[in-house]
Amino acid sequence: MTRLPRIGLLTLLSVSLGSPIALAQQAGPEPSPNVTILRRARPQFDPLGIRAGGFLVFPSLSVVGQYDSNVFARENNEEDDFGLILRPQLNIVSQWSRHALNFEAFGEFALYEEFDENNYADFGGSVNGRLDITRNDVLNGSLSLARLHQTRDDPEDIGVGDVVKYTLGTARLAYRKDYNLLFGVIGAQVTRYDYIEEEFNEDVRDRNQYSVDLRLGYKVSPRFDVFVEGDYTIVDYDRNRNLAGFEQNSRGWGITVGTAVDFTGLLFGEARIGYIRRDYDDGEFDSIQGPGAFANLTWNVTTLTSLIFDASSAIVETTQFGASGNLQTLAGVEVQHELLRNLILIGRLGYQRDDFQGIDRTDNTFRARASARYLLNRNLSLDLGYEFATRNSDAPGADYDRHLVRLGLTGRL
Repeated sequence: MTRLPRIGLLTLLSVSLGSPIALAQQAGPEPSPNVTILRRARPQFDPLGIRAGGFLVFPSLSVVGQYDSNVFARENNEEDDFGLILRPQLNIVSQWSRHALNFEAFGEFALYEEFDENNYADFGGSVNGRLDITRNDVLNGSLSLARLHQTRDDPEDIGVGDVVKYTLGTARLAYRKDYNLLFGVIGAQVTRYDYIEEEFNEDVRDRNQYSVDLRLGYKVSPRFDVFVEGDYTIVDYDRNRNLAGFEQNSRGWGITVGTAVDFTGLLFGEARIGYIRRDYDDGEFDSIQGPGAFANLTWNVTTLTSLIFDASSAIVETTQFGASGNLQTLAGVEVQHELLRNLILIGRLGYQRDDFQGIDRTDNTFRARASARYLLNRNLSLDLGYEFATRNSDAPGADYDRHLVRLGLTGRL
């Protein structure tokens, strides 16, 4: 079993915090109006990147030490552990006046001191682009492929054995047409989930998801749009029947109405609400229906503080025995505050409700997080964070409380 000396996690504390405070307090340029505090440009501290023709290349590496009070997210017999997480990343961003082409490659590799069954190696890459056909005709596309793992606090995790690993691939294409005050966006997406079979026949979850969506909208003003959006989804499993003998394939649709706002420097984002429904091939499964919603709104309260509101509801797949699906609701609020030009404080509250259809199980999960990012210079930053999570569930033994403490150092070029 891999052993990591705990002193290795503490070496991050030896990094000098001696970046010039005077520089942090200097007056900078006017902030970009439609970004959050965390994403705001800071010319004194932003990495310059590496120029390669019409692209800028931004490599980075984060080293994070983590303490987890409940590494298996259990109600009883809690186990704590220390972990070391490495996160290399490479972003390549085009600098063209028209069109766009961007690339990303990432990795996340975790080694735990005591419970090496929680070790994982995530990695992947993506490419996305925009083709400006005319001023009023834009084509967007993206491709991504990643090897990921299922976290221990996921309701689908059974809490024993190695973490579940899977491959996720996504391809999307969308076309937008503007015509005077009217606009339309039509998109199509294919998603592939391929689970790696180990102890528990995880490959029964392998599936393809196909979806199309259409948005029709009206520009009330240059800063305010209203729209109606519809989507249709097909879920097609490689093995039509799951381990309980039920057919898993389904068809679903949704319709929402919403608005996009862009009150420069004050409020920007999108919100919509409507109705979603999913019908299953298996006659033993009742249809799932309920409210469909999405929101992502940023309110820049002052030039130093951002409030970010996000929410969504969707029908997601589940492995719970006898359940057809999971009507999942997410909601959160985050505050970002620039205490100094090189010190950003972040706080977040989140809520997740997993309502498993066809069985008597509903999970309510609450999360609270506080963190600070200290920019030493253009190339180095320190992150310190604490997170608490708690789940209340109807299922016996599914409750848990969990505390995580993280200290990380990031190098960027």
